[in-house]
Amino acid sequence: MMTESSLEDMLLKVAVFAVVQALVYIILSKSSNIFSKTIDRSSSFKTARSVSIRRILAALEDLPSGGELSPSPKN
Repeated sequence: MMTESSLEDMLLKVAVFAVVQALVYIILSKSSNIFSKTIDRSSSFKTARSVSIRRILAALEDLPSGGELSPSPKN
């Protein structure tokens, strides 16, 4: 069973954690657009995602068919 001091310690840690999380949320919401509800932010993510997908597809197209690498030339 938990002693009274360990229960108090746990409650103090939970309270400090909640305060820190609230401060982080406040700081981020004031200093950036992470929590903003504008459409501009969501469209910029879509653009970045499509560029990433294009890069992955281009890298896959560079692989030879069959998945095997060509043999290196022997001297």
